[in-house]
Amino acid sequence: MKTYQYIILALIAVLFGGCEGMLDITNPNQPTDQTFWRTEADFRSAMNSCYTPLKVWSGGYYGTRGLMIRISRADDIEFRNDIADIYAIHRVTNDPNNSVAQNVFYQFYNAIHRTNTILQKIEEKDFPTEFKQNIRGEALFIRGLYYFQIAREFGDVPLRLKASQDPKTFPMAKSPQSEIYAQAEKDFIEAAKLLPIKNKVGRPTKGAATAFLGKLYVYQENWQAAKSTLEPLTKSPYEYKLVEDFAWNFDEAHENNAESIFEILYDPAGGSNQWDNGETANSAQSTTIAVEYAAGEVGGWFEAKATKKMMDIFLKEKAANGGYDYRALTSVAWNYPGCVYYQKPFQEVFKNNNDGLNSYWIIKYSNSATRTQEVETLPSYINERAMRYADVILLLAESELNLGNTSAAISYIDQIRTRGGNLAPYPGSTDSDSVKAELIHQRAIELFKEGERFYDLRRWGLLEKELKAQDPLRFANFQKRNLYLPIPAKEIQNNLLCTQSEGW
Repeated sequence: MKTYQYIILALIAVLFGGCEGMLDITNPNQPTDQTFWRTEADFRSAMNSCYTPLKVWSGGYYGTRGLMIRISRADDIEFRNDIADIYAIHRVTNDPNNSVAQNVFYQFYNAIHRTNTILQKIEEKDFPTEFKQNIRGEALFIRGLYYFQIAREFGDVPLRLKASQDPKTFPMAKSPQSEIYAQAEKDFIEAAKLLPIKNKVGRPTKGAATAFLGKLYVYQENWQAAKSTLEPLTKSPYEYKLVEDFAWNFDEAHENNAESIFEILYDPAGGSNQWDNGETANSAQSTTIAVEYAAGEVGGWFEAKATKKMMDIFLKEKAANGGYDYRALTSVAWNYPGCVYYQKPFQEVFKNNNDGLNSYWIIKYSNSATRTQEVETLPSYINERAMRYADVILLLAESELNLGNTSAAISYIDQIRTRGGNLAPYPGSTDSDSVKAELIHQRAIELFKEGERFYDLRRWGLLEKELKAQDPLRFANFQKRNLYLPIPAKEIQNNLLCTQSEGW
């Protein structure tokens, strides 16, 4: 059962937001900075509010539009031109006025301000030590996660470590990406010391902080630190493991399983408005991710499909039983014998649509196995897995490979390959180049549509090559500046010390 407490925080605007547009009238029933922050319950409520910016529809990094930003820039998924700002990012024609990127940017700082406030206020209180440690650990983890992701998306950004509503503190110059990563590293390290091995569902644990810390080290190419950090997650007292059925990682029935390290929770609580900001009485705590990618024949909005290039990756190697890789079968639906799409034969669904019949429809994170349709009025509540143990295993393989431990890297890769008897153990050459090619291949398949491909290709120095191989026309105008999103124009206008990123 999902256990986020979804509450209406009228205090959000007072405690965490700006003053723009607010009336200068005091509501005696609304919490203020003087009446709040008194009890442990107040801090729990404040901590709850830090999760909303992760998943809000319009700008949450793990919400619908945030996910689109993450998956629209690589070579494995192609978007149609229905959503102008996403399509611009997809076609590398975006600019600093892109509203989707702007929303993500401000949701990052929205949450960072909230965590900063909590970290400051908790130090003023004489609560039990264990409670203070749990709140600090959780807030540090969330802040570290936001700083890791904002640096991954925008590169150099302002580093805000104090909560303030004083306009004098708003102007702030950018810090280098390396300093943002260093702060995220510090936050993850401290969070890992404070958080428990096991926590309430939806709350970060010592393992979650450790996993993201190890991933950060991989991004910094600090291979020994990555190995030393991630390796303990494979042993006691941690109990993570690859679940037998790969598809369990993307359905509602098997959430928070042994492979899940950190999940973003969706729950049939709250209101019915899926387009709200997540913080009003009418805000739904659901996601539109599933309906966005389903075909029109099953009520979907057909925003994106897998590319032919990605399908070539999926189908390059047969499974141990001679059939298709199980991960392909549970990630994409296409016209193969026996394919079932939303509980109907694939060919029957698309009998009047040749284009649909010849397309590759995304079913990862969909309700294809349990519903006959995806419709807006029947929301989806599938949790977004923000960190899986499979990612940890592949990051360990990459670390071992870069440390010259090829056999250890292959051993980790084989855990991914042989899950549930899917593929045979790695049969290829054991030189480092061949093993790296296999690692790249397995990450593409395993993490398809999970928002990793663009960043993987970028850090491997393969991005431009692979993008142009997928669609030369789409990426004809690709430039170095497209490695990162530009600082939003609104931030440049409002923060006079902040400069635009190079090339933008």
